[in-house]
Order: sequence, then structure tokens, then C-alpha cells
Amino acid sequence: MTTTFTAADAELTRRIGVTDLHSDLPLALLKRRHDGIEGSLRDEGLPRLRAGGVTAVVCAIYIDSAYLPEGALRRAVQLVDALNEEIALCADEIALARSAADIARVTGEGKIAALLACEGAEPFGNDLAGLRLFHRLGMRMLSFAWMRRTAFGDGAWENDSRGGLTRLGQQAMREMSRLGIIPDVSHASDQTTWDMLDASTGPVIASHSNACAIHDHPRNLTDEMIRAIATTGGVVGVVAVAGYIAGSEATIARWVDHVDHIVDLVGIDHVAVGGDFFDEIEAMGAHGDIPAWGPPGGLGPLTVNGMHGWADLPGLTAELLRRGYREADLRKIYGENFLRVLRQVAGG
Repeated sequence: MTTTFTAADAELTRRIGVTDLHSDLPLALLKRRHDGIEGSLRDEGLPRLRAGGVTAVVCAIYIDSAYLPEGALRRAVQLVDALNEEIALCADEIALARSAADIARVTGEGKIAALLACEGAEPFGNDLAGLRLFHRLGMRMLSFAWMRRTAFGDGAWENDSRGGLTRLGQQAMREMSRLGIIPDVSHASDQTTWDMLDASTGPVIASHSNACAIHDHPRNLTDEMIRAIATTGGVVGVVAVAGYIAGSEATIARWVDHVDHIVDLVGIDHVAVGGDFFDEIEAMGAHGDIPAWGPPGGLGPLTVNGMHGWADLPGLTAELLRRGYREADLRKIYGENFLRVLRQVAGG
């Protein structure tokens, strides 16, 4: 079943505003700029974001395996530069935010807030200098691994090795607490996830993960992990990737089954949205040029029936309302829960 939405659902979604905890938008912007096209954020990205009522978006710096290890830092600098250069071309519509107060100010001016995150610590090499530098550039979220093994810890495709945080990863957790960077366990191996939860002195998030109890997948979280994240005060951003939602025929309704499960388990204060909309990034020319590293089968199916991108987010609103969620609940899921975490970790 495909969830349909009405004009009223779309209006409510825009009025509340959605914070998307994960987007590979910098990849698309850099690809456009490499193709000689400037202004793609203004001309393509912003209309797509506004179509779904997105008022804040976490822009992930992700390094394709082809650039590892030697080109990781160079590639990360290019991605951050592309994001900043594109923001500068439409500064009246979008601004980089570094705190919850920044997000409130930017969205209060009618602009979209962009928050910088790193998906994998590969650009930082084997010490913390890069971590501190990227914090100065605006990074406020960090996951130590994208599926692979890094100098900081293992990713989800290394579960069989049972590796967790390294000593450098432990040092990084302490430095992140000092600087005000949110630890993100999405893509981490099981042991890295538990090590990060044990090492954290504040909220931990999973920016884009679902519940193993609904669909057992290495990228999803067990009930014990979800409870531990909630105990820190953190949130789980449910992700709209088909392979993480269901074994077949992923729909909005099945996606919301994950929301229901997390709410039943730990309460409404610990759920958010981490879209990871591949179709949006593909439409802007990224993702297709470099195959992702991984075991046979790779990432699996990506696109959710009825939820191809930001413009379909009112369909999520419609399904949540159909299940009895109130506007106050949607406000928490769509932004307030994450802003609480950001305020606690990064201040403002």
C-alpha cells in the first residue's frame, strides 16, 4: 500500500518544518561543480528541500572508497568547499548553522539551515588534528565509520571481526565531548556502537538507522541499543532506505512501523528523521559514478515505494496522523528532539 497525502498534510508538514538528519547533498553539489555547473544548490537543491517542508538539513561528508586512504582529506576539503561555495551563491535562502540557536535564527529568517557532519573519520587520518580543524569549519556530528574499518573504529560491514573503538576512537570521544560534537553510531559495527555508548558523557544519536526488531539488518539497531541511545538522551533518525525498512516492498507504512516500535520502546522524545534520499542525490548527478565498496549484494534496494525524496515527506505526515500521532508529536519527531540534543552537546 502506498500512503497518499493531501494538501492539508503538505501544509502541515511545511508549517512544522522537517529537520533531515542525513543527506549526501555535498556529493551532488561537488559533482555539479566538477561538471562546470555552479548554482545547483540554488537551482536544484533548495527547490527540492522546500517542496518537502525541510527547514534544516544535515549535510554529510562521505568519502567514496576510491579515494581511500591517500585522497580522503583532499576529497573532504573539496566537499566542504563545494557546500560553502554553493551556500554563498544563495545566502539569502540558506546558511550554515553551528548550534541550535543558529538553526532557530536561520529558520526564523525564512532560510534553510545546513549543518555539517562527517560520515566516517577517514579524512582525519591517525590523529585528532583534522577533527579539531573540521569542528572549526562547522562540523557538529561525527560517525567514526561508514561500513568500513577506520583508525577510529569498525563499521557495520566488519561485524564479523568483532572490532570496536580503537584507542584513537576513545580519545576522539573525549575530544568530541570537549568541543561539542555529537557522536553518531549509524554505520558503526555492533561493538563500536556499544563502545561509543559506554564512552559517551552526553547524548549519542543514530542519524539514519532503523529497528532490527522490525527488519533485521546490519545497519539497524537492536532494542538494547535503542534503549541505550535513549538513556543518553539521544535520538534515532529513522532512515528511508528500502533495504533497511523491509525485506521486500518497502513502503511508507512499513517505514512508520519502525517509528512505532521506537516510540513504544523508549518514547516519543527519542525519534527523528534521517532521510538519506538516494533518489534526490542521483537526480543531481552523484552516487552513480563510483560503486560503493561492500560485500556481495552491496547496499541492497534503496528506494521506498512512495518516498523517493523530500517532496514526498507529507506522505510520512499523513501516515503518522493516520496512526494517531498528534501535531505535537510530529514537532518532536521532525525537529524538536534533535534540537534538544544539539543544544545539550554544542550549546546555544
